[in-house]
Amino acid sequence: MTNKKAFTLIELLVVIAIIGILATISVIALQNARAKSRDAKRAGDMKQVQTALELFFNDKNRYPTVEEWSTGQIFSTTTDSTSTYMQIIPAAPLPADGACTPGQNAIGYEPTPDGSSYTISFCLGNNTGTLNPGPKCLTPGGIMDRECYLCGTDQINIATVNGHACTSSAPYYDTCTYDSVKIGDQCWMKQNLNIGTRIDAADDQSNIADGIEKYCYENNDVNPDPSDYGFSGGCDTDGALYQWHTVMGFPQVCDNHNASAPCIIDVNHRGICPNGWHVPTDGEWAALKTYLGGSGIAYKIQATSPVWVGDNSSGFTALRTGTRATDGTFSSHYYTTFFRSTYMDSADFGWNHWLYNGDLEINRGNYSRSSGFSLRCLKN
Repeated sequence: MTNKKAFTLIELLVVIAIIGILATISVIALQNARAKSRDAKRAGDMKQVQTALELFFNDKNRYPTVEEWSTGQIFSTTTDSTSTYMQIIPAAPLPADGACTPGQNAIGYEPTPDGSSYTISFCLGNNTGTLNPGPKCLTPGGIMDRECYLCGTDQINIATVNGHACTSSAPYYDTCTYDSVKIGDQCWMKQNLNIGTRIDAADDQSNIADGIEKYCYENNDVNPDPSDYGFSGGCDTDGALYQWHTVMGFPQVCDNHNASAPCIIDVNHRGICPNGWHVPTDGEWAALKTYLGGSGIAYKIQATSPVWVGDNSSGFTALRTGTRATDGTFSSHYYTTFFRSTYMDSADFGWNHWLYNGDLEINRGNYSRSSGFSLRCLKN
């Protein structure tokens, strides 16, 4: 009888360990190859988009508007025919790679107000050709190795929102250029939004032709005396006051409607904010408060005046803009301000965040969606 040799337990463990190491290396190599493939697609897609945009420009002497880009393809209609330069605008491959966040990974198109140029934001996870990893910005002149928008440095210029052409002079007295401020990992507009057609009548619920109704404190398009911290105020210094449905870009019925159609809230819901910005959620307001220290920190976001005290150390520069009640009356100018959020509390109420003179809290409460409150937009 012969003895057959077999593997010892230690030998088996060594073999299993080697197999495990080889499998891990293979999986990592495969993941790296897939990540590089996604980055190559991102870079290749941007070159194709750039070519299609130049063909569009040669035909129309401008680049596409946001609305044209949002159709999902790049085409130009003339009196004779329709020329399609890109049948489907590519979406960024998923998942995001490297240090790219989901927001940075998403492709974001932003034309200049006159259509003479554009930026497209995207992100690479790894070195791709001559491009380094990180946020990138495609322009007609090539790819910049930076984000398209630098919070706190670059300004926001609004051309059109929901069909309303931003006009800084009569009859609209819109504010078309805004600053921004970075607080934590959030990028906020530094001024309240002021765009739309002003409504005077307390019972006026008509739909303005260009889609955006705004209210100005005491119906002042322009503040009659910006140095007066009493009861003047105007849209040019304080920003507009909006009903909730207007902020969200919804029909008026959504001010007393539940979350069903047509009142559906999207992720990063743009509403009447500029392209690439959105109406803050209740959670995003909460994140701002948490970053600033939780409670007793309203003075960090409000500007100083003879009426209230604040060091504005965050740079948010909140103003006491007052409110417009549902009966059309204005009140509490330079004493109270309410900021809109996307959240619906009930069939006709929504959560808002507000400041009150003498109170160091950023308060939270549910108020009528038909009231007129301020809006600060947040970067996607």
